[in-house]
Amino acid sequence: MRKYKIILIGLLFFVCNAIAQSNLHQLQSNFVDLQFGVMLHFNMGTFTDEEWANPNHSPKEFNPGKLDCSQWAKACKAAGMTYGILTTKHHDGFCLWDSKYTDYDVANSPVKKDVVAEYVNAFRSQGLKPCLYFSIWDRHNGVENGGAKEEEFVMNQLTELLTKYGEIPMIIFDGWNWKMGHKAISYQRIYDHIKKLQPNCLIAEHNGNSPLQTDIVYYEGPKGVYPEGNNIYPSQMALTLTNGWFWHPGAAQQVKSVNYTLDKLQRVVPLYCNYMINIGPNRDGLFDEQVVAHLKAVGKLWKPLSARLPLPKQPVIPLEYLDVKSISSSDGQAFAEPAGPAGTGSPIAALLNQKTAGVMIDGISDLVGDRGGFGAFQTFWKFSQEKNRYLILDLGTEQTVSKFYYLPAQLKGYRGTITKYQLSASTDNQTFQQIKAANWDKTSNLKVSTFTRIKTRFIKLEILDAIEEAMISEVGLGN
Repeated sequence: MRKYKIILIGLLFFVCNAIAQSNLHQLQSNFVDLQFGVMLHFNMGTFTDEEWANPNHSPKEFNPGKLDCSQWAKACKAAGMTYGILTTKHHDGFCLWDSKYTDYDVANSPVKKDVVAEYVNAFRSQGLKPCLYFSIWDRHNGVENGGAKEEEFVMNQLTELLTKYGEIPMIIFDGWNWKMGHKAISYQRIYDHIKKLQPNCLIAEHNGNSPLQTDIVYYEGPKGVYPEGNNIYPSQMALTLTNGWFWHPGAAQQVKSVNYTLDKLQRVVPLYCNYMINIGPNRDGLFDEQVVAHLKAVGKLWKPLSARLPLPKQPVIPLEYLDVKSISSSDGQAFAEPAGPAGTGSPIAALLNQKTAGVMIDGISDLVGDRGGFGAFQTFWKFSQEKNRYLILDLGTEQTVSKFYYLPAQLKGYRGTITKYQLSASTDNQTFQQIKAANWDKTSNLKVSTFTRIKTRFIKLEILDAIEEAMISEVGLGN
């Protein structure tokens, strides 16, 4: 009887998981059908002439005396755009809404307007979908290195944003994966919290070109990151219309040509990648006249792509990421590239100075190949060239698990890729039972191994074959 009960529970889980995957795929498909949007960098940096504003400016400096979000919305509608993303809070921590968890917000500025509300209402009035940008990294309120108190602060502010303004189709995070990692501020806890508040809200992040821990892949164009020609991931990419994310003096004379925008639309939209023009409203709270003219001209020349095939079925990834408490491994060495101390724009110093196998579960898996701004980085473990190469993940307690994922070290070509492996499970870290043996392809893409749902505490990966020294950027377990 117990055997049949276990089978029934496993079957029920499989059906529920399949339904969840199907619902997510439909939301992703709907999103990439939007094709063209705007990213709006408008915050304290607009008034201080900084891309990353100092976190200690006075709220009084934020003073857009002629703020008109309707002007933004009408100009974007004229271009043929279908959605927007507003920087509700950038890395300096200034909030464009009245947050009860900080005084560093618009309520203490001369404007005393809820800019988020003005934006949401204006865009909806033009039939545009209002999405939000939110920086986890908040230098004013002390969310620098993560922690339980800081995580609660983030969740409280997200509750405000996702309960006060109606349906939000997508929220994009910054200053998280590439700054402090998804363990310092729990990815799964934040993800579950958002889906509880708004089940249809998609989650994206500035974390490179992998579907690992994101619903929508974000390619950061100014860093030289574009979708590959065979891209199948639901994604979006932004490029700045001027020489910065935020408005700076002289921006009106920097507006790129209409052909520049049309070229990017033609390049990326066929690849299931929405294209966004990043626009920085000026200090009056308006689009410059040159920006309005650019958008109007684009709208006359660009038409939505109608011949693209439906979004392909997506690779299997975990929808639930389990918290791995510790890891042990055969001999190897930890690497952070580029090497050196953490500086502005790099992860917290502790993450760049790791020496143990814990580098494989640090939550850092940045894949961005940087061509400007701060240096690209990744952390990974290189196994010694010995016969028995392995790692053991410890969940701390017995938990149900059905997926193992592995992200190879990036920007190495095929070098370091594990091509043949075996997975085993144990409840005591002594006796292991094989649960899967298979091959992985010779690419640096995210690998996910699915197996029969099992309750266990320890999962062991044995590396049976690899291209040169095996290298792992990130591993984990999930369902």
